[in-house]
Amino acid sequence: MKVALLGNSQLAVSTAWGLCQSETAREVAFVSDAASGKNRFVHPKEGTPAYLQDLVEANALRASDTAISVFNSLEGMANADVVVLLPPVGQSGFRSPQASKTTGIALVRRLVTGIQQYAADAKILVAISPTNYIAAWIHQTLGDGQIIGLGNGAATAHLASEIAKRVDVSVKDVMALVIGSDQETYPLPQYCRVNGIPLAQLISETDIESLCEAVAQRSPYAVSGEWTLVSHILQIVSAIALDKGRVMSVGTRVSAGTTSVYLNVPAQIGYDGVATIVPLELTDQQREQFKKLVGQSAEDQIL
Repeated sequence: MKVALLGNSQLAVSTAWGLCQSETAREVAFVSDAASGKNRFVHPKEGTPAYLQDLVEANALRASDTAISVFNSLEGMANADVVVLLPPVGQSGFRSPQASKTTGIALVRRLVTGIQQYAADAKILVAISPTNYIAAWIHQTLGDGQIIGLGNGAATAHLASEIAKRVDVSVKDVMALVIGSDQETYPLPQYCRVNGIPLAQLISETDIESLCEAVAQRSPYAVSGEWTLVSHILQIVSAIALDKGRVMSVGTRVSAGTTSVYLNVPAQIGYDGVATIVPLELTDQQREQFKKLVGQSAEDQIL
């Protein structure tokens, strides 16, 4: 499988190293848009930078068979199975909704033509904030295709780590589920488990409410930290490459009546990308929250 990485060079290197370590990909391609003059991996005068050369040599030292290639044109996406759109350098911390949208669309607008031309059948992973808005824009531009938003990894990780801390158990035993949009995050405590044991059997209802509030108050339009985002990318690429059929909460296209929007919901992910959305049993309050998510996103994602 070929994975093409576009965008933030440091995130690209970290992601590539993870892919090489696991040998999930046959080839990792660093691809930049030379016309933009930004996020260029190879300088036309200086050649390959030291950090990329170091990655190539470390990969050889580890005896990984994953090939590393570098392109200064979008043609480098040719025959890619997965294209990862990374946030631009400097997109960190809180950004206003409009600033996030403007920056994100300006970046992907240059890349969509290349995807259409060179990687029309690739699964597209969107890590550029606001991920669901950007995913909806790409879907509208490209039409059919597998487009997956990566805006929910940090919230899920936050919930899992908080459960582990409050119950005093290993995070390896925790299963957590969060749904949401670019604006809102809603933990679903009835689907949270500690080695199969429902959360309600381990902590009080008051503690569960406090836990959910702490996760729900995460700032919208905040960009995930580097290692959280890289970990999320690696999980999804692995699920695609190995056809695992893993269930993860990701940004995917949801249809509710006559409305179709991108939301963070649990989906089964395999070789073809999102195979199916996993149905949920919600409380009355959660059902109203979900309707709110759909309504907000339908208004927000008008393009």
